[in-house]
Amino acid sequence: LAQAFWHKRIAAGLARRDIDVVTRGPAGRFGMASDGKYAQAGDPDAEGAPRKVSADAGRKCVRSIQQHQVLSPSWMQLVESLRQLVRLVQLEGRMPADAKVTELAGRNTESEGTLWDQAVNENAIRILVEEAKVTLCIRIMNDYKKWQYDSAQREASIQMVSGEFSQTQIQAKCVQFEESLGQLLRRSFMHVETLQLIDVPLLIEHCGLVLAHCSEFKDQPFESGACQELVVISYVASLFKHSEALSSGEPLAKARDFRLLPLTVEHVLAHVAEYPGELSDELALGLAALCDNEDFQTAWMEFFESPTGEPSARDMMAMFMQLKTALVDPILEANPDKKPGLRPLLDFFNTVTRKLR
Repeated sequence: LAQAFWHKRIAAGLARRDIDVVTRGPAGRFGMASDGKYAQAGDPDAEGAPRKVSADAGRKCVRSIQQHQVLSPSWMQLVESLRQLVRLVQLEGRMPADAKVTELAGRNTESEGTLWDQAVNENAIRILVEEAKVTLCIRIMNDYKKWQYDSAQREASIQMVSGEFSQTQIQAKCVQFEESLGQLLRRSFMHVETLQLIDVPLLIEHCGLVLAHCSEFKDQPFESGACQELVVISYVASLFKHSEALSSGEPLAKARDFRLLPLTVEHVLAHVAEYPGELSDELALGLAALCDNEDFQTAWMEFFESPTGEPSARDMMAMFMQLKTALVDPILEANPDKKPGLRPLLDFFNTVTRKLR
């Protein structure tokens, strides 16, 4: 009954507020064909109809994701599609878990399941993966951050639309875009099957771009609690956590080349006070998984080396050791039961300490 109740809530919310926007015709805001009247699709009391409504709405939003020039009319429409998709994710997050998935034949009972057989409702994220849009979303976000960091290009784009929108409206639209797409990517990367199906080197390149910017402008405040300069830590945590499950050692080599570990350490030491509690936990577990990775264990010194020699590997190792006080100790003080999960990281601290003697 609870499951049916939440399915109906999602269907009602989408029909009333979301789907009408997604399915407007050419004269509407999005210029998309309105061939599906999801608000009236099927019998609302029929079993499974609300789930199909939400899934169809999510798929329509996902299929509308394309790459466009920042601040162009098509890009503005993309922002609205992303916001609709995030709303769907939020509605699904309020649904109770589906207990029936535990009865599926062949399901790994020792895990929480994959995107396709987990109890948690994440249809929107699953569709994003199924439609092969995650890599495109990474590229869209990466191009956006390059545009944002290039002041000349950014100002030229803003000047072109200044007659239609105020500075406040443009800023609001940019924040909406970055927060919406950023959260969709974050939820996607929490699943190892997503990372196994995307262009991981591109994701690493994007993380390196954002972290390098943060390193250069340490005193620059975050625009919001969901900006890339903060959410990128979750991306890195997912990469580290699932690094051993990826196909080869290439992701680790790419992470080394882009200095993800030293840049992440710098970020933590500069901004850990601004991290939400769950972000600190994510990163600590990701670092623990990295330290437990055999490929990392055999060549960990290389991850602290800089192409220019500055800072030195020894200095970077000393900075890494500060993570124990800044990141790990507060987590263990608040939740001592998390110590077993962080044991590989704690052991690695001892390894680095011996190397520094």
